[in-house]
Amino acid sequence: MNKKLFIEKLSKKLDYDIDKCSIINDILENNFIIGKNNKDKIINQLMSRLNINDKVANNIYEVVMEIIGSEIKDKIKFPFIH
Repeated sequence: MNKKLFIEKLSKKLDYDIDKCSIINDILENNFIIGKNNKDKIINQLMSRLNINDKVANNIYEVVMEIIGSEIKDKIKFPFIH
């Protein structure tokens, strides 16, 4: 999935503007997303850069993982379509 499409999906799922979703994408690009320590690091960066609490940051992380997981699943099911 390309960056623009990911940001658009994120914006739609979270009901955030494109600028906020671009910040979220920047944080994700600068961190490895898998692993407990990395999850905590991402959540802390989301809280500081977006001025949100840990519950909202955790929700954003879960939505991101849902989008990525569904894209991986689609790629496995239909490897030649995308």
